[in-house]
Amino acid sequence: MNFADYLNHQKGEDRRSFIIHYPACSGKSQFARKLQSVRTDIYYLDLLAYFLETPSLPAVSEFDFKALSKLLLSLAVPQAVVLVDNPDFLLNTWNAAEKQALLNWVRIGLRSPADTEKIFVFIIQDDDVLATADFRNTHGEPRVLALNMFEAV
Repeated sequence: MNFADYLNHQKGEDRRSFIIHYPACSGKSQFARKLQSVRTDIYYLDLLAYFLETPSLPAVSEFDFKALSKLLLSLAVPQAVVLVDNPDFLLNTWNAAEKQALLNWVRIGLRSPADTEKIFVFIIQDDDVLATADFRNTHGEPRVLALNMFEAV
């Protein structure tokens, strides 16, 4: 699957956000940075680096799904697509219910344009809850995808 084609399909969806997963140290961040370097409509957010650079944020142990959703929806960036890379340090502290809340938000809660004009792409490590979800866009394409499903940027 070509990422540009997939993203163009998602831009026409009511529920645009999606999840890309793969094992740790498998090139996810490299893929995300490459996407950002070739597309002007993509903002790359390294969530771990953002946490380290923003001491005013709550402690990781207190940063739950609601805090993450509030942070992401308040991002004032002009790009239409926000790649959220390295959220795993947070997700690893969450219980299954908080992970399900994130999945529900991606699946049905992030409506465009009602909730946001942005497309959030979560780039995560394989996870028993998040990476095993199965929901699709109107083209029948999955919205939780393994990185190796994309053969081209």
